[in-house]
Amino acid sequence: MPLRQRIRAEFSGPALPFIAFGIALNLTIGQIAAVLRIPLYLDSIGTVLVAVLVGPYAGIIAGSFANIMAAAVGNPTMMFFIPVVVVIGAFTGVIAMAGWFKRWYWCVCGGILQGILAAIVSAPISAYLFGGTTMSGMDALVYYFRSTGHNILTSVVYQGLSSDPIDKTVTYLIVFFVLRNLPLRLVSKFRGAANVAH
Repeated sequence: MPLRQRIRAEFSGPALPFIAFGIALNLTIGQIAAVLRIPLYLDSIGTVLVAVLVGPYAGIIAGSFANIMAAAVGNPTMMFFIPVVVVIGAFTGVIAMAGWFKRWYWCVCGGILQGILAAIVSAPISAYLFGGTTMSGMDALVYYFRSTGHNILTSVVYQGLSSDPIDKTVTYLIVFFVLRNLPLRLVSKFRGAANVAH
């Protein structure tokens, strides 16, 4: 299917309201995690959910708009991390179509790989634009690696590789179990229904 046709197909039917729901989910759960200062982001659950049920382009849109809105309401750093959510939406959509969300153990593998990719993409942004500090629960890890004599980029990379695979694995498993327990009549409304095991 040509790219333009595929994108149009993703944004048909119930996709748009579901993307809006994914955006709200990212903002809500991400904010809760930030306020509680827990050492996980959990701000891409909506992106992953949309990417699995609708497709990679929809996942990219959900993640990007969530970051734009988060920046608009008080966390301007989020705008600069849009490349990370593009990777999350695209990677999740592709592996979902390959059947990785049909088994929990493939979700774990996907979460680890996703975390590594996210860490690699986000590290230069965090290090060079924000000095490694993004006011999240992860900043303590950056300070720790800095205290052991590593430079800022290396410290941020180590922080990302220490925490992002865990964060994304937890995110993937949450989405896996949510989708597994949704009624089939609801899941079947989406073009990614075949990506989910029931």
